Amino acid sequence: MRKSINDANDAIEIDLQKLLMRWLANWWLIMFCGIFFACASLVYTKQCITPLYKANITAYVNNIRAGNQIESISSSSLSTSKQLVQTYIKIISSDTVLNKVAEAAEVDYDANQIRGMLSAAQIDETELFKVYVSHPDPEMTARIANAIAEVIPTEIANIVEGSSTKIIDYATVPKMRYTPSYTRNTVLGGIVGGVVAVAWITILFLMDVRIKEAEDLVSQYDYPILGQIPNFDQISTRRSHKSGYGYGYDTAKISEKKEGEKNV
Repeated sequence: MRKSINDANDAIEIDLQKLLMRWLANWWLIMFCGIFFACASLVYTKQCITPLYKANITAYVNNIRAGNQIESISSSSLSTSKQLVQTYIKIISSDTVLNKVAEAAEVDYDANQIRGMLSAAQIDETELFKVYVSHPDPEMTARIANAIAEVIPTEIANIVEGSSTKIIDYATVPKMRYTPSYTRNTVLGGIVGGVVAVAWITILFLMDVRIKEAEDLVSQYDYPILGQIPNFDQISTRRSHKSGYGYGYDTAKISEKKEGEKNV
């Protein structure tokens, strides 16, 4: 084989160009799959996914028990409060606290069920943290979140000695769903459909090993092409358009012309 590296690179570029042309030639299939998958994703999201609403409360962590007389808040106490946030979040997720939350909210959920609705996060590495509650019923979401706000200050003060928690913001009834997003799921469905169509076209392109052009032979064998068999259909068509005679000319018209010459 004498094929050089440049020749190999040229062959790869030609294959990529052919693949791109195949994609462009089947643009209608890619668009159809994208629209179909987008519509299917939208229908599935509306019919099969339960919408969830989210409410939250905001709490402040203080490492000094409420009621103690202090003159100022030192940097060390603030640093300690930041470290206590993660401890408080773990305490809120405990069975003891969540069972009391269920009693305060007057719901029939157990600690595991409420824990599945619950999430918490520290706010920008400060002494503040938020507790989130997700539920299909927006009113129930705010109800459970406010029950947490009612229970945790007393429970945390009893568990962690010398500290306290203050509620800054209470939960309100959410007016809009938190999840799912119809727009996002529809767009993702369209993208998936387009990718599936492109992948299918690519697979068919790679599986097509038929030799169609002279370049296909050159890319597979290191031999020169001595000649090509012409396409007689194209040749006869061109001759017919130019002179009116040839392989593609109507034989009936030729016979009529000869009869006219004899009569003359």
